Amino acid sequence: MARLLRPEDYTIGWVCALPVELAAAQEMLDEEHPDLERNPADNDENLYALGAIGGHNVAIVCLPAGCIGNNPAAAVATQMRATFKKIRFGLMVGIGGGVPSAEADVRLGDVVVSQPHGTLAGVVQYDAGDMTLSGFKRTGALNSPPQMLLAAVSRVRANELRGRSQLCEHIAKLGSISKFQRSKAGPDVLFEASYEHEGGQTCDKCNVARHEAREPRDSEEEVVTHYGTIASGNQVIKNAAVRDKLSVELAGVLCFEMEAAGLMNSFPCLVVRGVCDYADSHKNKRWQAYAAGTAAAYAKEVLLVIPPAEVAKSRTAEETIREASAKPTYCIPFLKNQYFVGRRHELAVLRQRLLVERDCQKMSIVGLGGTGKTQVALQFVYEVKEAQPEWSIFWVPAVSMESFEQACAGIAEAVGISQAADKEEDAKELVKAWLSASRAGRWMLVVDNADDPDVLFGTEQSQGIVDYLPESEQGVVMYTTRTLEVAVSLTRGDALELGAMDWQDAREFLSKSLIRTELLRDDTMTQKLLDELTCLPLAIAQAAAYLNRNRMSISKYLQLLRSTEQDLVHVMSRELRDDTRYKGSANAVAITWVVSFSQIRKHDAVAADLLGFISCVEWKAIPRTLLPSAESESRMEEAIGTLCGYSFLTRRDGDG
Repeated sequence: MARLLRPEDYTIGWVCALPVELAAAQEMLDEEHPDLERNPADNDENLYALGAIGGHNVAIVCLPAGCIGNNPAAAVATQMRATFKKIRFGLMVGIGGGVPSAEADVRLGDVVVSQPHGTLAGVVQYDAGDMTLSGFKRTGALNSPPQMLLAAVSRVRANELRGRSQLCEHIAKLGSISKFQRSKAGPDVLFEASYEHEGGQTCDKCNVARHEAREPRDSEEEVVTHYGTIASGNQVIKNAAVRDKLSVELAGVLCFEMEAAGLMNSFPCLVVRGVCDYADSHKNKRWQAYAAGTAAAYAKEVLLVIPPAEVAKSRTAEETIREASAKPTYCIPFLKNQYFVGRRHELAVLRQRLLVERDCQKMSIVGLGGTGKTQVALQFVYEVKEAQPEWSIFWVPAVSMESFEQACAGIAEAVGISQAADKEEDAKELVKAWLSASRAGRWMLVVDNADDPDVLFGTEQSQGIVDYLPESEQGVVMYTTRTLEVAVSLTRGDALELGAMDWQDAREFLSKSLIRTELLRDDTMTQKLLDELTCLPLAIAQAAAYLNRNRMSISKYLQLLRSTEQDLVHVMSRELRDDTRYKGSANAVAITWVVSFSQIRKHDAVAADLLGFISCVEWKAIPRTLLPSAESESRMEEAIGTLCGYSFLTRRDGDG
């Protein structure tokens, strides 16, 4: 009699959904072990068939009778992990509905194996998504099979090419049981996709003239293995038109089934399916036993090429899942700014709203170009990284759709859905789906430079960045923008307005930025400089860089600022090299304001004309009566609101 082993002696989990699949799996065992005396996990109601294949101790479990679909599969696998704590990975083995196509000559009895293909990880849940105005939008991203199993698949494929596959021998072992014999399955008939079943449990009444003509294989017993995407969902597909439509939408799937999507993120595994029908109206059960047998035979092939010693050295399934969910990911394009000072009140507001009270999930930092919005956001995310070590942090620029796509491709690679990284258009969708799912854990996303409404919200011709941003109770999104109108559209009233620095912080920032700090000994001259720069952080950083580079005094720099307009524009247009800012972006004060002016001119011509007028008069305390008139009072109010939104104007008390 075979020896009784402990639960911790089993390293491979094998999951199936139907009794016929369980029977096929048991027939593949080299030896069978006695049942466990009891399940050590309190809540485990599964019954296990135990045995060994190629030196691996294997625990086999079947879903409870009548319970099929992704959720029961996930529950069963979770309970299995609790009982067999040393299981390294699993195999999901059973039957599925094949998808014949010009690219894949899938036939009854063939085997389909989940393997990453294109942007998909080997299994896709075709019925997970949202119903939008433009139709059903598929969401969700599933994990790829473990690397060890994918390496084993490569070895099995090499054996196939060299004629060393033992698949036929394993299938022949099932021949001793009548139900699993190929002859019991009957003929392999594929009907035209447009031809519906005539009725009855068999196709005896169906028109043979509507068969699809296919080249005969060398042998009726030949079993071909196909590698690629398996579509998983909670509904049985019994319509050829639906089958083919879904396959096209998913860039070509090989079969449909109902359990794998429930396992991929809760049980690292490889999915193996024997094709028992064509997912059409002619579906019946005649091929189920034989197809279950071919799938079980392939699963045994995989285990036979994996050395047990290598499995023993690998992480357990529990460790793999725990590490994947617990390990945060950081995609922050800048180092922490060592020169950052001040903004204590603003950081405290962000901290209180997003981390302490958590009464909002989206906030905007609004301010004129150069006020330091990006730097405040950067300081805050490094505070979050230290205070909330379990949070992942991601950062995307919203300057253009292209820059956003590149950032999403980087995130996709960092979080392990790297199939999307070489196809940026798909990376946006996958990153959104991944961050929207609970397995992403807690996270913060910074959307920086969210200034252009067309880029953010899209146009009639194209979608905007907001269409690709995730929604999750576990996530926090923080925007930086120059315009209050955009901030209100993105986060309603949850906006933090950022103005100039106070004088003490501005002086400290200048001191940190200067090489020759002795320049600050003249308090009067320092005060004049900061007043001239209106304590604007970018202007201070640019002034310090200019003073460092040209080794001039503050008085000489002030003289340049106050001399001619040409000198002022030249000085304020000098680019600033800074590793806490985007390479290739405009870092000079004058240029950042030109960018803002271009946005205003694009969206509000009256506001642009008004700004042009204001730039020609004394800029402090401009009386309302001095402003040029507009076509209406409401239009003038909108124009003033636009300039206030970009922080070019500030209303005084009593101005209305």
